[in-house]
Parts: sequence; structure tokens; C-alpha cells
Amino acid sequence: MQDYLKIANSGWMWFAVAVPMAVLAWQVFLLLRRSLRDGRRMGVKNEQIKSAVIASASASIGPSVSILTGMVSLMVMMGAPIAWMRLSYIGAVMFEMTSADVGAEAVGVAFEQSSMTAEAFANGVWAMILGSVGWIIVSGLFTHKIDGLRTRLAGGNQKALPIITAAATLGCYCSLTFNKMYPVAIDNKNIYATIGGALTILLLTMWNKKRRAKWVSNWSATLAMIVGLIFACIV
Repeated sequence: MQDYLKIANSGWMWFAVAVPMAVLAWQVFLLLRRSLRDGRRMGVKNEQIKSAVIASASASIGPSVSILTGMVSLMVMMGAPIAWMRLSYIGAVMFEMTSADVGAEAVGVAFEQSSMTAEAFANGVWAMILGSVGWIIVSGLFTHKIDGLRTRLAGGNQKALPIITAAATLGCYCSLTFNKMYPVAIDNKNIYATIGGALTILLLTMWNKKRRAKWVSNWSATLAMIVGLIFACIV
């Protein structure tokens, strides 16, 4: 375990992730400069621009803290550099954890600190990166075809589209979740973690049906992870 963590948190890894992070920072700078220039060209006053920036920054605090919480859990398994880079680019801790899990299991290693190896770590990083490359390729080449494909899958029924999307996502994550729950035994803590997380999501969804609080969508996954951990530790 120590060998793979030394690699995961080494200076070379920090240098490697610093390059894409610098590219990301440069893109943010260019986008901000272009937005300010176009805003002034359209006659938007500086006071309005300042107010919009403050409002956007304030609204992003909640989602950012949620992502930061998820990054901590990813840091434990994959090291600080990779967690910093991946969640700065993608921001979806569930995708990153799932990809790293699949990558580690592909070489026959359980996604746990006690059994992780350097090979499993490298394979997990490859799975995380290559898994997101598909989005870029598909969206770049087939965006103009996707709407027609979705319509054909739904048989022309527009109301069925969100149901099909939700069912496909639910099926994927259920498959990954139930694989962790076998063998079914009293000492399998994954079962209690799953139950705790599922109950949290269920209760939050029921509570938010009438209230429609925006913070629920940002914090539900993080809260489910925390409650799941508590269930696994206590039971």
C-alpha cells in the first residue's frame, strides 16, 4: 500500500497534473476576459457585471464544497494530485470512484487501501481518464445524431425519454452496487453502507418533493456517502 501511495503523491505526479491544471486556468482566464469584453461591447455596465460575478461566485459555494468533500474521499484512495486534477475537470466524484474501482478490479485487485498496488492505481487512473474521453469524442462527432437516436429509442414518445435515461443510469449503478454486496453476510459492511446511503437519498427525495430546495441536488450524494460510512462503522 505504501509504495502505491508514494507514487500517487509523488512530486512527479504533482508536476504531471500541474500541466492540465495550467491549461484549465488559462481557459478560465480567456473565457473571463472575453465575457467582460463582450459585455462592455453590448452596453452592460460595470456595476451589473460586478453584481453578476458576485452572484455567480456566491451560488457556486455550495456545489464547490460538495465537490471538495468528495475530493477528500478520492484522495484517500488515489492520492491528492489525481483527485485535485480529476475533480477540477469533471467534478463528479461518483464517476471517478466508480472508474477507479473498475480499473483496479480489472487487474484483480479490490479497491481498498489494504490491497491496492501500483499497477491497480495506474489502471484506475487510466480508467478515469479514458472513461471521460468518450464524452468528448461522442459529443464532437455524433451530437447532431443523438436527438434522432433518442427519439427512435423512445418510439417517438417524448415523455419516455427521461424514463429511459433514468432507467439506464439506475441499471448501471445498481449493477456496480450489488456486485459489492456479495457475498451476503453479516460482516459485509458494504451492505450497511448501501442501505444507509439509499435511505438518505430516499428520505431527502421525499422531504424535497414539496419544498424543492436547491441545496438537495448539490448535497444529496455527499450526505448519502457520509451516512453510508456511519452505518458501515456503527452496525
